[in-house]
Amino acid sequence: MFDDRVAAARAALARAEVATGVRSGHGAVDLPAGLGALLPGGLARGSVLGVRGSRSVLFAVMAAAMGRDGWAASIGMPDLGWLAASEAGVDLARVVGIPGAGMAAADVVAACVDGFDVVVLGDGVDLGAGARRSLLGRIRSHGTVVLATWPGAPVLHAAVRGGEGCGAGTGHVRDRVIAIRRDGAPTTVLLRMGQRPEPLEAPRRHLRAVS
Repeated sequence: MFDDRVAAARAALARAEVATGVRSGHGAVDLPAGLGALLPGGLARGSVLGVRGSRSVLFAVMAAAMGRDGWAASIGMPDLGWLAASEAGVDLARVVGIPGAGMAAADVVAACVDGFDVVVLGDGVDLGAGARRSLLGRIRSHGTVVLATWPGAPVLHAAVRGGEGCGAGTGHVRDRVIAIRRDGAPTTVLLRMGQRPEPLEAPRRHLRAVS
């Protein structure tokens, strides 16, 4: 009897956390190697995450959130870098690009949140505080992952630490070591990201933790 009451209380708490946005009810994204250390509990579906300083890291998270069947929309990123996205494991056949949202940015983002698994927003997408609050409810309800730098949302900051392949102005970059940290956390993760990824069947294997 006591165990039943405990189970019921835990279920009620979980429902309350989902309802208030403390926790998403749609599970978590299986992040590339090493990044999980920066997001305790993983990247919840139905949440917002910012990625600054590296499109490669942004694409890696985007590919992970899309998985094998998900669809993504990019808004306000006409210079997204489609080749680099494909090399990072993003299936371009399941990505819709919207170069600009204009004055109807909130409506465009809301429609994409309703219809896509992942929504990536450029810095030029202008959303006020009220629009963001309204969108958060839709994001949580639909389990959409939004990659954008919003006030209050966690942000991953990336910077290239080094790499291999170039010397004295010649050669080709073969890989890069990228240092990634999260706002307010002391941990820094180093990832070695190769320019030639594994096949799409295993889009995240070319990312491996080196420290």
